[in-house]
Amino acid sequence: MSKKSEGIEVWVRIRPSKNPDKQLNIDVDEGKVDFSFKKDGLKNLEVRQEFYGFKFNGILDMLTRQESVFDKIAKDVIESCFEGYNGTIFAYGQTSSGKTFTMTGGAERYADRGIIPRSLSYIFGKI
Repeated sequence: MSKKSEGIEVWVRIRPSKNPDKQLNIDVDEGKVDFSFKKDGLKNLEVRQEFYGFKFNGILDMLTRQESVFDKIAKDVIESCFEGYNGTIFAYGQTSSGKTFTMTGGAERYADRGIIPRSLSYIFGKI
């Protein structure tokens, strides 16, 4: 279980890909995602390298299981709600990036349950 947060946390979950982008660098330990790409300039037809870096509270890599997602993200939010605090878990991302699977889970296996069914089970177990 992660430490209690006193503010908004932002996590990123990396979806498995058949063709991972070589310009993407993921540092799970530091919570950093960096990527760079070549950008054609209009002036003098120059080509330059653009670099972007992002820092997150945590990164869930392609091998992270649904149970671990719940334990790292949702459990503390639910516990805080029992202590009288409001809590929200919000999934944001591009179409087909895995938001629905993360939140509701897969229908094939019980182990693939997402944050919502696991949260409901956890809440009913506590009360």
